[in-house]
Amino acid sequence: MARTRPPALHLDAELDRQYRGDRAADPRTLATLVAGRVRRTGRHHLGSPLLDALGDLQDRLGDGDVHLDAFLTAVLGRHRNRFCNQTYLALPLVELVRVDLGVDPQTMSALLVADVVRHEREVTGALDARTRAVRIRHALRFVAAAAPGVDVAHEPGGWFALTALPVSTEHDEYFFIRVLQAHEMVFTTMTDLLRAATAALRADDVPAATAHLARAAVVLDQAALLFRLVATVRPAAFHSFRRYTEGASAIQSESYKRFEIACGTPSPPRLAGEAFAHVPVVRAEVPHLDDFSAAWREVGADGADGAALATAVTALERGHRRWKGTHHSLAASMLGDAPGSGYTEGVPYLRRWLDERLFSAPGGGAGAA
Repeated sequence: MARTRPPALHLDAELDRQYRGDRAADPRTLATLVAGRVRRTGRHHLGSPLLDALGDLQDRLGDGDVHLDAFLTAVLGRHRNRFCNQTYLALPLVELVRVDLGVDPQTMSALLVADVVRHEREVTGALDARTRAVRIRHALRFVAAAAPGVDVAHEPGGWFALTALPVSTEHDEYFFIRVLQAHEMVFTTMTDLLRAATAALRADDVPAATAHLARAAVVLDQAALLFRLVATVRPAAFHSFRRYTEGASAIQSESYKRFEIACGTPSPPRLAGEAFAHVPVVRAEVPHLDDFSAAWREVGADGADGAALATAVTALERGHRRWKGTHHSLAASMLGDAPGSGYTEGVPYLRRWLDERLFSAPGGGAGAA
């Protein structure tokens, strides 16, 4: 009887299997070995020979395995001059994992933050007891609010553990990545809700539109808990790993910009400026999008239902302004006068758009705030 080939114990051996097209080669085994190297050195310090080999392998395999392709795209982001928010946070792989798990974006946000709890509980000695306790408490509060049924002790398995790929070995970067990924899921949820509200309004179902907007306001309020979590990052640790994140910035967040344009067409200065210059794919969607503000202006809503709808719009607008204000304050405390990592001014950029509205009301005015 033929001997069964033992599982690869080393990265070089698994790479060789992949190159040879060995039927025993497993894409996730390779990714796990690479991720292990990343955790030991940080993505920024992976050696050129390994990166070259991974790049050659990705070119050879193409998109034969979509998970491995998305994983390698993230790992090779800097090496291939494609380092940005998408590759830093491995967002295409996060989305594939979400679909694999069969969960909605809101639940995925909770799963990502639950991983923060597990990470902080498992890695002892990296933090002082007080910071660790506060971080875990804020993470648990978000999970309970976003998806009460999520078991924080249970790791989803599959490719989930391979979606956190720090650029450094700083302990705090792991939770920082998870929080940013969760924020992306939050705004994906809100985009879905705004699109549902728009469709309901077009169908003359004003109560349903109001319910979707009210839900979006709740989700955004829950996202404020993520800022409390971010505030536990230690300044020295933050500035240490931030040295290696140049080129990746929240200004490149496609999920946030999609939420924004689902609410209404941004003002001409914002749409033509750097905010949308960093997300050309999203900006190209604007002319073809039926946004909520357009539907509200064209369909309108009268009586008690119309008043309830206007109240829901106002609540979401105000919640968004609070969210922006908190974001600005937190960035100011963490960055000071430092420029943004996405080649922006940093805090002054955030300050400039604090008064930008999401909605325009029937009659051409801005939505109440």
